[in-house]
Amino acid sequence: MKPATALACLTAIVSCQVLAAFVIQHDRLPVTSKSAGRRTRSALGFWNTNKDTSDEDASSRDVSAEEGELDMSAFQKRKAEQLQSSSLGSSQRASEAEVATATASASANDDGDFDGYGLRDAILGKWGKCYDVDFNRVDSFGFRKMYLNVMPYHLEGRRFRHETELDYLCHLQAVVEILQKYDQLDYVLAQIQETDKTPRAGSIPVVAVPLRLDLTADQVTQIIGY
Repeated sequence: MKPATALACLTAIVSCQVLAAFVIQHDRLPVTSKSAGRRTRSALGFWNTNKDTSDEDASSRDVSAEEGELDMSAFQKRKAEQLQSSSLGSSQRASEAEVATATASASANDDGDFDGYGLRDAILGKWGKCYDVDFNRVDSFGFRKMYLNVMPYHLEGRRFRHETELDYLCHLQAVVEILQKYDQLDYVLAQIQETDKTPRAGSIPVVAVPLRLDLTADQVTQIIGY
């Protein structure tokens, strides 16, 4: 190869390399800027996404807290309703035992029309059975007292001393007349309503419910006869 030709080829090769290096350098700058821009935009987008997600999480926590408060309020409301219902039910059950006695007491105050039927209803309303009653004198420490005992023997029971219901009602009528004469009827009805004792026949001795009478010794003697 001639020297001139070889020099020309070498010059051409160097020129091509320089041109290629220039082109490559020229093309890299935009690519680098674009990549940096994309990376910047991606980073900003990621931050915005995280911010939106954080906002959504905070909103969800607020909504959950509000729902929790609503659920707790609803629970407390239901609990209060249950307690109120239970209280009303207990009061109703407690008052059922007092209705007959209260009605009997009201009847005793209305024109003195209270009779043996009223006393029977008061006893039945209190204990659920038509128990017998009887006067009992107690002498203790020089004092003479009188009680009207509610005996643990009831109508249709095996040891009931009255042969028929009519005999039982006649006995109650006589008791009522004595209580009215000595102004003890309301006192007896009040004790029937307030006592928590129950006549029991299955024990030894049997358990009667004593209703105290506020009488003098002479009045006790007049009733008992001795």
